[in-house]
Amino acid sequence: MDISIVEPHPRRVLEAFRNGQFDDLEIIGQADEKEFFELCFREKILAALADSMPTGRKKEEVPRWFILAANLSLKLHRENAFSGFERVVRCGGLLQALDPAIASKHLDPQTQRVVLKCQGFNDKNDYERQTPCDQDFLRKVSRDVPAPEWQQWFNGPVQQVFQRYGFFDPQGIFIGDASYVFVPDNEAYEGSVLMWFDEHNHPVDYETLDPEARRRCTRRRCYKWVSLLHWRDGAYVYAAVALVAGNAHECPILYELVRQFVGAVGLGVMKWLILDRGFIDGEAISQCKTQMGVDVLIPLRRNMDVWTDAWALAPQAHWQPLEEPVVTPAPPPAQRPENIIRREAKRQKTLAQRKAQSAEPPPSPPPAREVCRLTDFTSWSAASVPIHVTLIRPVGSTDPKQRWALACTTSDLPAPATVQRYARRTDIEERHRQLKCFYDLTGFRSRSFDAITSQMVFVLLTYTLRQWQLWRLKQTAWAGLTPQSLEQKLAIHQQWIVIYFQCAYVQLPLVTFTRELLELAEEARAKALAKVRQLEECMLAPVAPLRPRPP
Repeated sequence: MDISIVEPHPRRVLEAFRNGQFDDLEIIGQADEKEFFELCFREKILAALADSMPTGRKKEEVPRWFILAANLSLKLHRENAFSGFERVVRCGGLLQALDPAIASKHLDPQTQRVVLKCQGFNDKNDYERQTPCDQDFLRKVSRDVPAPEWQQWFNGPVQQVFQRYGFFDPQGIFIGDASYVFVPDNEAYEGSVLMWFDEHNHPVDYETLDPEARRRCTRRRCYKWVSLLHWRDGAYVYAAVALVAGNAHECPILYELVRQFVGAVGLGVMKWLILDRGFIDGEAISQCKTQMGVDVLIPLRRNMDVWTDAWALAPQAHWQPLEEPVVTPAPPPAQRPENIIRREAKRQKTLAQRKAQSAEPPPSPPPAREVCRLTDFTSWSAASVPIHVTLIRPVGSTDPKQRWALACTTSDLPAPATVQRYARRTDIEERHRQLKCFYDLTGFRSRSFDAITSQMVFVLLTYTLRQWQLWRLKQTAWAGLTPQSLEQKLAIHQQWIVIYFQCAYVQLPLVTFTRELLELAEEARAKALAKVRQLEECMLAPVAPLRPRPP
């Protein structure tokens, strides 16, 4: 086969381009994906994760590390359909991070088009390979492994690899939560159920609602997603996950995840477990304390005896003010021009006048709160360990509806620190929103529960490895950004223009290419324009099937 190798020759290609001569142009991006995989390959974390990855293949012709890398690349592009694998390989950064012996780009001398040359991992193909492995192979690998095996792999061997690579910090703060994953109303989605939800997507008992409330409800098909997260300096590590039917109770599932995690990484890694009221279970909380050395922090319900006893002792307790977190405004830009300063001062004055003339009263600040600590309660009959209660109420308020209480299995944490630590639990709502909205967690194409679980596991693994990349770069302040914003931060030089000429190429940043184009002489510009028009016609022409059926 007559195929030429394309090699970098910047000087020769630029000299030809400045004379209006070139063979092809290509736009490449996702430079941060290349850096992501280079980091994973350099640290050998993909090989460590792939060693224990489950497979349904009797003969492993495609190495597991590549299957893992291919799935991670799909998730970095927020692509749940395996049919998008070829597009991801062509425009993403995975190809650039791979060994050229596996896949590389070449210039076809007959068509003068850049094509992918992929060696693959076997000799079974009848046609030229367009990707290192077929997208249908990735789909079958995902579908052929049972869902429990995917979860056991993520909850066990994956966490052991995370531990070896220092993913868990000494504070040992973990957060448990459950959320609903909605899918299309198609009963073919294995293991899904139909449930009634209110306008806030909270499950409701439809039969007990009045007619007005029923009109605001929606019946939706869903799964329930129970997760265990590790909080690490603003970033998060997914430490365990379970995907079950939407009507399954999350309480026993979460505590089983805790037992699996401690069994996988050993005692002492998890020191704190922060939960919401849905996970109240006195026996399980006691086992976390006595058998696993994990202190649990959880709100109390109003109908519990320990709640009643604690508030009965509240008048005799020592109350102290609770300092609310101070939101630090962003610093103004350095050396702001004088005219900008005057303009902003005038704008602020106008806004103040409008507020003074408005009939609506300004919003009142939230009331100050106070807290107290009461220890060694034994009135919770289901709990075999002493319970220590932190009471919270607005200063000067006598309304019992504004009171709430936190239960903890240790008395070492002061009352204000207890409230501040529990506040971290609400941060995971933003993480769930990112995964559902921006990582397209609900965009499942397959209705197989095994494939859906595989998708869930790879999304969480990709998210966690991305967080690992951030703290390796000492950029944990970016941990809460959406994927699009994060890519802009990680890849300032995101788009490049590749110029090809006579089996050679040069790669230029977009702004540099623009400058070179504008500096072309009139005659060279006319040649370049004619070539670009020719390339544009080729791009817009229908593409022939990559693997035509044999006659």
